[in-house]
Amino acid sequence: MQNPIIGHQQIVEQLQHTVASDRIAGAYLFVGPTGVGKETVARYFAQLIFCQQETQAPVACGTCLACRKMDSGNHPDLQFIRPEGSLLKIGQIRELQKRIIYEPLEASRKIYILTDVERMNAEAENCLLKTLEEPPAASVLILLTSNIRVLLPTTRSRCQILQFHPMPTQELAKILVEQFSVAPEQATALAIAADGAIGTALARLEKGEVHTEEVPEILKETDPLAAFRLAEHFKNNPETLGELATWYRDLLFLQQGAPIELITHIHSIAELQSIVPRYSRLRIQQAIQTVFNTKSLIDNTNTNATLALEVMCLKLLK
Repeated sequence: MQNPIIGHQQIVEQLQHTVASDRIAGAYLFVGPTGVGKETVARYFAQLIFCQQETQAPVACGTCLACRKMDSGNHPDLQFIRPEGSLLKIGQIRELQKRIIYEPLEASRKIYILTDVERMNAEAENCLLKTLEEPPAASVLILLTSNIRVLLPTTRSRCQILQFHPMPTQELAKILVEQFSVAPEQATALAIAADGAIGTALARLEKGEVHTEEVPEILKETDPLAAFRLAEHFKNNPETLGELATWYRDLLFLQQGAPIELITHIHSIAELQSIVPRYSRLRIQQAIQTVFNTKSLIDNTNTNATLALEVMCLKLLK
């Protein structure tokens, strides 16, 4: 069976080697942005462990009974534990602890994939720690998170941590064109909107969301009074905040005469070139830093998003 994972080749090879050498840990922590592919890789890891076909290369055959059960989503030794509502609750962790002590039904191990573990409250995480400290030998816990910083240091230290990174947008756009028959301009816009996360891009493609490149208004606007209206736009369309830095970066590249291959928004290059004379190098660099700082503030703190975005837009228009 051909490796079905798009990207994350180093992580996949590491997991394949882990299975081939029978050095499977009791707990893993997969860390990376939402939609980057953590769950897909976790499922493939489980399939590698369950696969009944012995091959020299550690791959899932896709044809044995275990692989077929994985494909149909009904393997008895794999369980997903997802948040109920907004939280991963202590009751779910206690239920896991009741089940994990039993031997696997068909495979050599029982595998539990816990998604969005950053949404555990303190009570649930402390409960889970008891299992992470001494996981049963015939079990594997795979924790998925988009924010490792909210987890206790003791939780992190008891897991093998694998860091997942988004793909370069040009690489993702190429995959969308070649493997999913997306038009080049739309593929570029979709890859940027997904911030390089293949899962997010494919989910949007499946929903039929059409993405076209359009230079953000804030790059062209000169009236500071527009800051509040633009801040409202970013609040209502939070995914565009991550894209904004890529537009300023393109302005910087064009100003410096960088090779065309470095430009992300290649289909908007003519309009960007007309905007470049309005900006100094320092202003562009400050704009990029302002966008990154604001995004980090909103993503990682309890700051008032509306206020943070208004301040950002005022700085960008200053």
